[in-house]
Amino acid sequence: MLAILLLAKFIESADDPGDELVKRWSRAVAEAGTGHPPLRDLKDAFLLASQHDQFPVLTPWEPESPFADKGEANDLPWTAAFLMALQQPPTAVEAGLEEVTGLLLERSFAESGAQMGEHNTPHTLTRLLAESLSPQPGDRVLDPACGTGGLLAAAAQHIAQQGHVGGVSFEGYAMDHRNLHLAKLNLALHGIDRPLVRASDPGSLFRSPGDGKAEFVLCNPPFNQRVQGLEHLAWPFGLPPEANANFAWIQLVWTRLSEKGKAALIMPTGAAYARHGAETRKAMLAKGALLAVVALPADLFPGTSVPVHVWLLARDKTRHLPAGETRSVLFVDASRLGTRTPRRALVLGPADRDRINGRFHDWLRSPRATPDESGFSCSVSYDEILENDGCPLAPQMYVAPAQEQPTAALDTRHLLAELAERAGATASATSLLSKSFERSERVARGETSIPRVPLRHMLKGTAEGLFETPGLLLAGPSGSLIRADHYVDDGGVPVVMPKDLSGSGFSTASIRRISERQARGLERFHLHPGDVVLARRGELGRAAVVREEQSGWVCGTGCFLLRPPTGLDADYFAAYLRGPEARAWLEAHSTGSMKMKTISLDVLGDLPVALPGLATQLTVAETMKQLDEHERLLREQLALTQRIRHDALAGGIVPAR
Repeated sequence: MLAILLLAKFIESADDPGDELVKRWSRAVAEAGTGHPPLRDLKDAFLLASQHDQFPVLTPWEPESPFADKGEANDLPWTAAFLMALQQPPTAVEAGLEEVTGLLLERSFAESGAQMGEHNTPHTLTRLLAESLSPQPGDRVLDPACGTGGLLAAAAQHIAQQGHVGGVSFEGYAMDHRNLHLAKLNLALHGIDRPLVRASDPGSLFRSPGDGKAEFVLCNPPFNQRVQGLEHLAWPFGLPPEANANFAWIQLVWTRLSEKGKAALIMPTGAAYARHGAETRKAMLAKGALLAVVALPADLFPGTSVPVHVWLLARDKTRHLPAGETRSVLFVDASRLGTRTPRRALVLGPADRDRINGRFHDWLRSPRATPDESGFSCSVSYDEILENDGCPLAPQMYVAPAQEQPTAALDTRHLLAELAERAGATASATSLLSKSFERSERVARGETSIPRVPLRHMLKGTAEGLFETPGLLLAGPSGSLIRADHYVDDGGVPVVMPKDLSGSGFSTASIRRISERQARGLERFHLHPGDVVLARRGELGRAAVVREEQSGWVCGTGCFLLRPPTGLDADYFAAYLRGPEARAWLEAHSTGSMKMKTISLDVLGDLPVALPGLATQLTVAETMKQLDEHERLLREQLALTQRIRHDALAGGIVPAR
């Protein structure tokens, strides 16, 4: 769809696209209108366009695309309807290609998932980073972990508002190689001709620090990645730990900057205070590399609620701040900003972005003349930061809390409006749930019989012909490996116990932690994205899928760690373990008292797992996600109703005596 949008834009806007190209395109549109397959003429049009000097992408499709097929062109069922939709006013170009492109990329990412830890950076967040750096026409812009090109596209949009994008150098590297062509198309649709986007990997980038000529670097790197072979490289701020490449990415970004360059990169909150990064943070202050740290709210990224920080860097701080005012860092706590949309994602609107970047740009003009704002921002000297153990860089540690305002009287209309809004979101969720059930039923009808495979055979790869690679079944470490005195009060690595398995996810309300040194000795029990953690005692059947934010956590004593083999969807697997069939089997085969039931590793290996085809697994998993979302919305609606009733009885609308 992106490739067809690019072709439509080119034909509509090019000075002379060529008679034969226009002819092929027109015939494809005409065939689509009569219901005939248009793919053959589209393919020919693409080949003609790619030979045109003004066409912005040399190869606008992936190698496996039907457009690249040298033989007979096989039709895609949606192409005719898509072509006809493009002819309806307003056309895609008139409606705003950037917005259409963003929606398609979000859909692609949601359906395909992420590899290499890359996340699709939300549009409002890419705008925040681009506006914070404010690149100008003629600058060189780099993203060393570009994903689908969202940050570079946001930089292009910002530059286009200041002048023409032509003459700007854009460079990107895709860690997930599936994103390579998507990034090229995304940038081309944002007016960037022949963008320099390459496939790469973290190890290769770290071993090639680059020429240091980028005026601006924007980056949302993979979090908490394990990268080996870093010890022999030159690191300006010190050797990063092998088990966590966050500080390797920070140093890579800094070395790619020119002498006047600035960078904005997204970091996990742990990078601001993790003990293994203390010396790196001190070295960054010593070299004048850090301008500001901005704490953002949770729920900005689809699929995860984890909050993040934005680190703003400079290759040479003296080029951006007044003389004598360089030994300080701006901290901004924007964790309470944002507007929640009906489908849960949080959005940083223009006013939020203006407030954050306005404060940053004011501070760059003069830190001393920029007043601190309680509950939002403050400028902190190096000396104050270094006085704190570990040189922490978390904004919440420095920004003074906002002064509490007197409690306002109950605004019944406001609360009822919020209740109506939540009711609307619940109704939308009900509609999506209904469609999800319909899809599940259609797919399930195609299953002739669903085998039950013992868990042991499935994970060890002995279920012949079902899986290409085996999985893993492992009981958590014994009590002697994690003793009571190993737990720490501050920082450290979370250890997942049965009480931390909440619903379909993980609860951190009372999670215990061990030191990073202790966790390194328990590497075989570390959690990886896509693993499933299952309770082995207490309420059996509690299970959750490990996401990126739990990567590196430790499976605790009271749990099992299960790593599904290739071909078994983790979300379906966890949903089955939580379902009535698995729960009944676990209850029947458990030992112990009624209050504390236990299942052993050997017995668990005999658990029969219903194993439908992958298509059925995916549809069932999606339906379970929709159910979880629907339940969450209903609980929030109930909680708000109870609040309205409580406040009313407390004197809000019911007269007090």
